[in-house]
Amino acid sequence: MCELPQRHLRDILKPGRVVTALLGVVLAAGAWLIPRSFSSLPIGVGGLLVLGAAIPALRDWEVQLPGIKLSGSFEERRGDIFDVFEHQRGELQLCAQMLCRDPEQARSLLEAALAQSAEAWRGPVTPQLRIYTLCLFVKLVEANEKWAPPAPRHPKTPLDPLHALPLQERVAVVLHDFGHLSIAEIAGLTDSTLPAVTERLGLANQMALDGGQQ
Repeated sequence: MCELPQRHLRDILKPGRVVTALLGVVLAAGAWLIPRSFSSLPIGVGGLLVLGAAIPALRDWEVQLPGIKLSGSFEERRGDIFDVFEHQRGELQLCAQMLCRDPEQARSLLEAALAQSAEAWRGPVTPQLRIYTLCLFVKLVEANEKWAPPAPRHPKTPLDPLHALPLQERVAVVLHDFGHLSIAEIAGLTDSTLPAVTERLGLANQMALDGGQQ
């Protein structure tokens, strides 16, 4: 649950970068075969080509060794992450409101999940970032539910029937219907099985029907 995606060497060794770097090395190495007075130009061009391939690769990758942390353009990547969050904020806020009974608490927990996600995320910004952020948010909601007052017995607002659902059923409904996640994605996010998520969705729908008939 809430696992960061595995990073692979192929994520940075993209064909265009490899070709650019090799061309730079060839130019720089070939400079030894021409008169010294003209060698600085190909060496400089070769160095620029190598840097042009290496800098984007470092930006998409972080190498972590004991006591060492090399990060490429970390602050710029954080800016990219928050740009993505801004585009997704409406949908994320909707999920937060659906999962939490208290609007202020929903905003607070969502901001905490966004901050944790931006701090933990490494590598390129992919669609998996949204799922990872929702996973962190669900964990925060689960921790908060332990201390929250019980849900009202009789619905008073349109959202009360949803908020009255047990947390696992509520999470499944919100992520599926409002977060647009598949059953498989919900199962992975909640560390559950496909049948368990399907059962929770069915139970939630039945409870909603029973509530509407009362």
